Amino acid sequence: MAARKVVVRRSRLAAGRRPKPQPNGRTRASADAQPGVGVISIRMYRVGFGDCFLLSLPVNGGERRHILVDCGVHARGDIGSIDRVIDDIAAETKRKLAIVIATHAHQDHISGFGKRADVFSTFEVGEVWLPWTWDPNNPDAVKLQAKHAALAAALNDHFQAANTLTAAGSIAAAAADAVVNLSGNARAIDLLVSGFRVGAKVRFLKAGDSLGDPAGVTGLSVKILGPPQSPEFLAQMDPPAGQHYLRVGAADGDEGTRVEPFAARWKIDTAIGDTMTRLSEADRISLEAAASSPPEELAFALDQARNNESVVALLSYRGKNLLFAGDAQYGNWRWWLDNEKPDLILPEVSFFKVAHHGSVNATPKDALERMTDGGFAAMVSTQGTPWPSIPRVPLMQRLSEKTKQKLVRSDWLPVKGAPTPASGSLPRAPGAPPPGFAQGALWFDCPL
Repeated sequence: MAARKVVVRRSRLAAGRRPKPQPNGRTRASADAQPGVGVISIRMYRVGFGDCFLLSLPVNGGERRHILVDCGVHARGDIGSIDRVIDDIAAETKRKLAIVIATHAHQDHISGFGKRADVFSTFEVGEVWLPWTWDPNNPDAVKLQAKHAALAAALNDHFQAANTLTAAGSIAAAAADAVVNLSGNARAIDLLVSGFRVGAKVRFLKAGDSLGDPAGVTGLSVKILGPPQSPEFLAQMDPPAGQHYLRVGAADGDEGTRVEPFAARWKIDTAIGDTMTRLSEADRISLEAAASSPPEELAFALDQARNNESVVALLSYRGKNLLFAGDAQYGNWRWWLDNEKPDLILPEVSFFKVAHHGSVNATPKDALERMTDGGFAAMVSTQGTPWPSIPRVPLMQRLSEKTKQKLVRSDWLPVKGAPTPASGSLPRAPGAPPPGFAQGALWFDCPL
């Protein structure tokens, strides 16, 4: 279904005085920065290396409806704040969530649901949105998940045997961390697929889906831009020449090495088994014979394949358009840039949740450059641990320019014992939130 043009009035974040500490512990960037009647607010929490965003929509009568987009942290980028974050979500929403969106099955996006299942099971939840690749009634999804799980288990066995988990700073250690991100998510997935066991409606979404007034939120319209169903696009991981911002370790214009995690020679026609099945010895031999990449490259490719399954949602409400891109990598973006009408969508974006923690391979140039200079705000949940190359400095600089400094990143929030931005990181962390943003101990708020 073609995207329809949405006419909006430009977002104008309020400019104001330098922030002053408030009695409630907040740092306020301007007098009207606090969410109020008629104000849409996006709260980004600092969880470490992970994502957790709370979108609050004003409705008639002064009430607010809440949408939670992801809640997780990577085990090797955990700063110990997730419990306090979930407590804040419970307090802020009074344990009522209209919609929960779990963009994809990575630990750094969904582990909080599993860790605090006891708390989330007490919430009133209207709907749960998941990628089509989780649908237990979709044969293609079941087959894909079985293959992913089998390869992840095989790679984990390899790294454990090679004792690379403690080889800090090595390529093998980084690859092992990528595999960790794929593991230990069964409890969270089960809770989400079950609708939190509270009767929430579960939707498995794909590129091209459209929703009107979901969960009874009158006036909310949603266009699902990803994930695509095409295997060709799901397999496209890294952006080609000209679609990234000065890629690390490669000359500008160098496409780099594209890793195909599921080469045709070792694809199978039937599911290996359930998602916890490990590769048989015959499968291992076949994999070793057919795969052209070392285990480290396969680990990164599998990690990226999961990212490409991300739900990408464009939410439109009261004249504002909010783009939540999950961890979408190039193929996910490419599908809708080719098949939707990006020239009608991207210039009208009021808010952008930066994809994949600001990595080099997750925000194509031709997407960001079509957004209107100064017409949108952006938030990036990021941290240099466990991957020092994230976030990508040139991308962060360009985001700052495109938003006219209406940009915040989660690691600008000081948390005791947590990593701070690298010394060469740009733009520098400001002494106070940019005008229009509000700050708490573990969050930034962006009002629209």
